[in-house]
Amino acid sequence: MELVHSVEDLKKHHSGSICLALGNFDGVHAGHREILRKTVALAAEKGLKSAALIFIPHPQSVLFPNRPPDLLQPVEDRIKMLGETGIDYVIRHPFTREFAAITPQQFVSEIICGKIAASCVVVGFNYTFGRYGSGTAADLKRYGKLLGFDLHIIDPVIVGGRVVGSSAIRELLAEGKVEEASLLLERPFYLRGTVVHGDGRGRRLGFPTANLKVSKEIMLPSNGVYLTKASSGSLKAWSLTNIGVRPTFGKKERSIEVYLFDLERDLYNKELKVCFITKIRNEMAFPDSRALACRIKKDIATAKSIIKNAAPAKKQNLTFSC
Repeated sequence: MELVHSVEDLKKHHSGSICLALGNFDGVHAGHREILRKTVALAAEKGLKSAALIFIPHPQSVLFPNRPPDLLQPVEDRIKMLGETGIDYVIRHPFTREFAAITPQQFVSEIICGKIAASCVVVGFNYTFGRYGSGTAADLKRYGKLLGFDLHIIDPVIVGGRVVGSSAIRELLAEGKVEEASLLLERPFYLRGTVVHGDGRGRRLGFPTANLKVSKEIMLPSNGVYLTKASSGSLKAWSLTNIGVRPTFGKKERSIEVYLFDLERDLYNKELKVCFITKIRNEMAFPDSRALACRIKKDIATAKSIIKNAAPAKKQNLTFSC
């Protein structure tokens, strides 16, 4: 996969027609993967190169700066996952208010047909484009007939009776349903960030934690305690992750604290990736530190029991490479 920094720069990497996948692809979930698989297959069939076009930053953060979207993963991870699907080029185009103002017709004629020279285009059933998303997949099909490119619209992907989409995944995470979210993602939901110094309270309780700092644009699951798996370089360990405001100590700011089972390691300033398996309980306030420590012991026992007693069908989900 080659990374292209704008539609204008594509000509430095490639000349000729392209088979193009369109979408924001946040999370690179099961629905996105259908679009990408079709794009790669069509490109191979037609003897073309394949490309995926994404906009950075997310269009909603430009159009509605007071309510930017909660992203499912850092953009660099999204690009890496796009490349892993077999796509030849990922075009990372800057999204500005000026770009947002172009009409659907301009987007198709100037970008898709002009600068990208797409001869086939693949989109999801609910794809929108142009000024304020006023263009639809049906409009794109009409433009394709007029301007001479083939359009392929991917039907909704259904997993567990639910239409797969980034919004559906965010709803599940907001409810703490990380197992269901992972099914739609076709991989565990994870957070990736840097370990920073905390107040040392976990160590005083007998459970030293790694305090994880992640980008503010990344969505966090609902507050509570989760069975997770943490990795940093060659280190991989089962873990218990608490997301919340630590009400027992009167805190107000959300934090992410990761306790690695049976392992104490200095991870300060190192990158840590935490994959979420299942939610153990909601966040709770305790009368004192002693009561909290007792509950943490119980949570750890619950987590280890889940790992030990998982049904054979779920064993693979509990031994993934994080």
